[in-house]
Amino acid sequence: MTQARIVPLGKGERTAQRIREVALEQFSRLGFERVTMGGIAQEAGVSQATLHYHFEDKDQLWRAAMLDLSAVIAEEERFLAAAKDAAPLDQLRMAMRLFIDLSWRHPALGRIVALEGMAGGERLDWLNEHLMGRRNDRLVRLARAAIAAGQLKPFPPEHIVITLQAAAVGVINLAPLMRAGFRTDPATPEHRAAHEHMILDALLSGLIVDGT
Repeated sequence: MTQARIVPLGKGERTAQRIREVALEQFSRLGFERVTMGGIAQEAGVSQATLHYHFEDKDQLWRAAMLDLSAVIAEEERFLAAAKDAAPLDQLRMAMRLFIDLSWRHPALGRIVALEGMAGGERLDWLNEHLMGRRNDRLVRLARAAIAAGQLKPFPPEHIVITLQAAAVGVINLAPLMRAGFRTDPATPEHRAAHEHMILDALLSGLIVDGT
């Protein structure tokens, strides 16, 4: 079997990638309105002329940065596609376990969803169309199927999905608060394991029908 040849990025592509990485971090921490093109250029170590060569304006850069998260979503989709024959509740549990892992590895994802989910508007509509919509629809279908199978209590499936996801990323989004206020690091392996256990075995189990 021949191996795929890895083509290294050119200098311009590496610069654009670095700009997107800095932009994603700033957008996820500061929110769209507080981020400036000048601040991104400074953090990325490029001139504003170079920044505008690659990205016309802040809106275009925001969309490009968000699309980098599509690889994160695709990783989850590939995993769940391989488990499509499992029971709906098992698929939902697997999806949440993977979501927690992905959110720890890519914390910008949860922060962006929280910020734009609260703000609403055109950027949220764009995220639903290009990034989150199909994923959320799939999770709601799994929750609805688990309810129909008598595995989950009959709460609105949309509420179940949002509640589980919000609880999952809450600790991750507020990691700076936990470090400053509680002097504990939630990103250590033992705290991450406890976090996953809390979401899957405490919160999710509370939604499961007794005896399932």
